[in-house]
Amino acid sequence: MHFHAIASTGRTATTFLARALHELTGVVACHEGYVAADKEAAPLLPLINLENRLAYYSQARARDIVADKRGDTVMSPIARKTGATALIDVAYYNSVLADALLDAHPQTRIVAIIRELEPFVRSATAIEGEDMLPVGWPDPAKPLTPRERFIEMGRMKPRIGSSSAVRWESWSAIMRNIWLWQETNALLLAARDKHGGRVLLLPFEKLVRDAEGFMVDIVDHLKIPETGIPAAIASAQEHRNRKATGYQIGPMSEWSKSEQVFAKEAQEKIGNL
Repeated sequence: MHFHAIASTGRTATTFLARALHELTGVVACHEGYVAADKEAAPLLPLINLENRLAYYSQARARDIVADKRGDTVMSPIARKTGATALIDVAYYNSVLADALLDAHPQTRIVAIIRELEPFVRSATAIEGEDMLPVGWPDPAKPLTPRERFIEMGRMKPRIGSSSAVRWESWSAIMRNIWLWQETNALLLAARDKHGGRVLLLPFEKLVRDAEGFMVDIVDHLKIPETGIPAAIASAQEHRNRKATGYQIGPMSEWSKSEQVFAKEAQEKIGNL
């Protein structure tokens, strides 16, 4: 059995992908530890979500988390239990854990799904109402539900003492999510630079225009047979999460001057993904 991971910039149809991959023969695919994204059942893999920020703050902590919750002593019994030839965990937190996962498991491969800055920020930024898909930082003035507050506990935030941490309280939600986009992609690029061909960067936009081709890219990288991809996509269509409130901020052309400058600086730092 091979263990693989799919990491994500965020808001990249990971629930859909987990369900589609799970439909393939010999594959057990989880979304954040839950088989086929079924949050009603008990998780198959130990949960990690709230440790995401701790792993971001410390690579040593990231290695400890992987050893404790994704190490061989954990994964081997799960592999025997499921009988899967490939076990895949699809989760945003794999961006933070990518390097540690690849170091711990020499056969593991990662697909890193990336999304362009502007649509990510627009999708991730909540100004009002309850955000049922709270990937990004909400408007600082927005009242949070208990669920939103709980999820926020694990969200990446600037390291204490960093220049970003000093400016954090003055940043709008848009600027905070620009920062989140930049830091997430920086982690994915660092993992690719260190581990080379074991990390595939795949643009989310390809899923939108060519879902079958997108899936083929994933299974080829993970060395999974391509058989059954069209049926798997059709079966998983109902698991596409759509932001019920829609975008609550306009395009980048409507952002403040400082937000536009910050966005362009972030894009320049990350470069051409």
